[in-house]
Amino acid sequence: MSRNHISLLVCLDALLSERSVTRAAQKLEMSQPGMSNALARLRQLTGDPLLIRTPQGFRLTERAETLTDKVRASLALVDEIFGNEAPLDPQQAAGHVSIAAPDSVGIAVMPALAGALALAAPQVRLDIRLPDAERLRDWLVEGECDIAVGHFPDLASDLRCMNLFTQGLSCIRAHSQGPADPLALQDYLDATHVVFGSPFSARSTMETTIDEALGALGHARQRMVRVASLPPIPYIVARSTHIATLPTWMATHYASFLPLQVQPLPFEVATVRCSMVWHDRTHRLGLQAFVREQLREVTQALMRAEPAPAGSLLRSGIGTG
Repeated sequence: MSRNHISLLVCLDALLSERSVTRAAQKLEMSQPGMSNALARLRQLTGDPLLIRTPQGFRLTERAETLTDKVRASLALVDEIFGNEAPLDPQQAAGHVSIAAPDSVGIAVMPALAGALALAAPQVRLDIRLPDAERLRDWLVEGECDIAVGHFPDLASDLRCMNLFTQGLSCIRAHSQGPADPLALQDYLDATHVVFGSPFSARSTMETTIDEALGALGHARQRMVRVASLPPIPYIVARSTHIATLPTWMATHYASFLPLQVQPLPFEVATVRCSMVWHDRTHRLGLQAFVREQLREVTQALMRAEPAPAGSLLRSGIGTG
């Protein structure tokens, strides 16, 4: 297989997954005319239109549908053969790695990872996005992201996983809401809660873990405010009568400059374990392996609280994985 054919195979994979010349070009950082030329060449080689324009947009032909899995398998084989062709020189390595991580991990870990990569591999671009646990496997298989970091209790069997750390959970409420006595379970149930997970955001595995623990006791929270990301939650709690449940390190961090009380949860919750997850598609690729190792190292350093600015965030409420 020539280099041109491999390039066309990469373009075909993007076209089949995106079903759009424009989006496929953006995904591969190509010009739209360049992707159009690739599509024309692919049509010539396969003897099939592959993409057909309809009033609802492009759709795949029957032949294209049958090619989708074969193309992905072929690219995975190419990655396996050539991924570790030579030792990686991080200073010369170029490319991008996409990481799906929730806000809590993004605030705690990603600054340290970005700093480490800026020094060790300055030409590597890091893309960070929020995860969707229900689509996690598809994202990793199809290249929507390369690494996922977070609490994923129900992983597909074909995903690789490394535990990074565990997070304790605590409750926060405004100082104005009475003395800083620990909340009783009934106080927690009577309170109105700010929760992570709006109709426009992915399902939160942390919130699911909390709800399952309460459900096992026959209880449920009064969800009064729902938000699509974690950072606004402590600000809402500080200026309202609502309470919220956050990772302990995050609760402590925001309580250092907002009028918040941090209190233990009045019930037992399953361990919230933060893991790094990836697929065989990227397992043997030198750049991917390097970034995974950097992520592991900065996480261990943060747990030891070695880098002062970021490490101080994780010093409370976090343990080994």
